Amino acid sequence: MKQKTDLTLKLGMAAIIVLLGVIALRPLFEPAVKVEAQAPRFDHISIISTMFIWKGQAGLLLLDRRNGNVWFVEKSTDESRPYPFEDPVFLVRVPFEKIDQGPRESN
Repeated sequence: MKQKTDLTLKLGMAAIIVLLGVIALRPLFEPAVKVEAQAPRFDHISIISTMFIWKGQAGLLLLDRRNGNVWFVEKSTDESRPYPFEDPVFLVRVPFEKIDQGPRESN
């Protein structure tokens, strides 16, 4: 009975060693693919509102997170344009640096 147990133990250990060897040698035959990606070109722009009315015109409201600028992009009614929007118009700068300050005490 002891011989059968020893044989089973040796076969099990051999199988484990072979499987671990396959896992260890796998990168040599199938190297991992290294990929680097660039950030999107306009990843700093957030769409605040997709339907915003400004001076009677409908359009997009955009926030530039780099500097806090808010822009309005009017939707064009001209069908011959290659894209359906006019040039952006600067509205206001949001002072993000004031968010880090504590609230002011009112007297």
